[in-house]
Amino acid sequence: MNTKPLVYGLSAVAVVLGLLILISTISAPSQDPVIFTRDLVTSVLAIALGVLAPIFIKRFTRE
Repeated sequence: MNTKPLVYGLSAVAVVLGLLILISTISAPSQDPVIFTRDLVTSVLAIALGVLAPIFIKRFTRE
């Protein structure tokens, strides 16, 4: 089964959601530093995983 289209699709969704969370966090930051940090970490992780997933799927799958 070819899972590459699924991985690429989910990666694109993760990057888009991460960017939306990042824009939301920066445009209306929370007054609580814990919540602000949580939102920043969530957005950065979503973007990073969305970018790294296709790289890892290429590296660790056999054709």
